[in-house]
Amino acid sequence: MPSLRLALVATLALAGAGLTACDRSHESAASQKAIGHVESAAGDLTGSDKLKAQGKHDEVVGGVKSAVGDVKDTVKDAVQK
Repeated sequence: MPSLRLALVATLALAGAGLTACDRSHESAASQKAIGHVESAAGDLTGSDKLKAQGKHDEVVGGVKSAVGDVKDTVKDAVQK
């Protein structure tokens, strides 16, 4: 499913083109979670355990990236005050 993944990444990248640096990191995390969700669902539909596992992995990594971005934003806001 690399072509599906590439299409999703391209679509999400175009949607976030006007975002700031912090927003881009959050967008990247959100897009990775979304792609993972789609991959996992595609793995369910096709019966591909490998695709399902890859999707779950991407969902978790996207969640971690999102949490790290939240911490960075919190620290940045605290330093600016």
